[in-house]
Amino acid sequence: MRVRTRLIFAVLVVALAAVAWLRTPSGEGQSAQGGSQEGGFRSEVDLVSVYFTVRDERKRLVSDLAQDSFNVAEDGQPQKIKFFAHHSDVVLNVGVLLDTGTHMSWILNEEEHTSALFLRHVVRPTDLAFVVSYAAAVEMVQLPTSDPALLQEAVRNLRSGGGEVAAPPGGKGSVPDIGISPGGTVGIDGKPVNLNREAHLYDAIRYSTLRYLAGEVGRKAVVIVALSGDSRSQSTLEQALDALLANDVIAYVLQIYDPPHGRADRDRCDVIHTYAKDSHGEYLLKKLAEATGGRMLEVRGMDRIEDALEEISEELHHQYSLGYYPENKNRDGKFRKIQITAGEKGYKVYARKGYYAKRAARKAEPAS
Repeated sequence: MRVRTRLIFAVLVVALAAVAWLRTPSGEGQSAQGGSQEGGFRSEVDLVSVYFTVRDERKRLVSDLAQDSFNVAEDGQPQKIKFFAHHSDVVLNVGVLLDTGTHMSWILNEEEHTSALFLRHVVRPTDLAFVVSYAAAVEMVQLPTSDPALLQEAVRNLRSGGGEVAAPPGGKGSVPDIGISPGGTVGIDGKPVNLNREAHLYDAIRYSTLRYLAGEVGRKAVVIVALSGDSRSQSTLEQALDALLANDVIAYVLQIYDPPHGRADRDRCDVIHTYAKDSHGEYLLKKLAEATGGRMLEVRGMDRIEDALEEISEELHHQYSLGYYPENKNRDGKFRKIQITAGEKGYKVYARKGYYAKRAARKAEPAS
């Protein structure tokens, strides 16, 4: 009887260990903790796992390359790839973040129509998607679901100006209060008269990620449809980026411009499309997207937004992943750069920029 009891106990231990492994992000023994430098994340185990996509010199998606087509380096030192996979059919969790800070109904109608098409096309029975709107506040429009009818109904019922921050499941509160970040400049008809416009983009990113993606496994992404840069969020750019990286979420940004034909200096939208630049001259939202392994797409005209969303949809369903055990075994908590390259000339790899090494556990102080 004692031998049988021990056997049952051993089986339970193995089963619990397997469940714990499967619940880690990507199902690959990886978990993450926030970082803020150059697109990093904190690895909690030795295995480093990265999702990525590849495009050729004509910007066409390349999805049929083998493992030996790639090389990975960490801080310039070659690493041996231990795991490699294509991910066209792995579960996808995606959030669509819509800027509703405009009073022009035709723009909202375009956003609603194209977002509905995107969700209908990208979300399969095994996937989950949700919709968030942001303006003066952040509003949960549709909780995560795989039902395309619910998603389409949600975006059809969008309203301008945003609403209150919706409480997540379980009533656990709203966006954390973590300080004020200065906003950008916006205006109406080319004149800076709507200086009080709010676009809580960074808050929307943090809220969506921490509440609806942090606990999920598989591939995770947010698609941000932005009419302008962030304005008056409580969160900073760094905090929004930390949330994405800590939870292995890829961000895609659509910057929407809509100048009338032949009048590139004017815009039919009631928002001046001002996207702030950092000290290096890079667009902030572009920097955010690329740090996570995503991209920023500039959409010149509302009639082109559907093509841009289709491009993102295809990319999300044609990803690779690789994993490696770092040659550098120092657990010093320092940032390490990751570079993935494809052997053939002309291929560009889109992947996160790096991670933070795990820190060595502190030894417990002896009891006095």
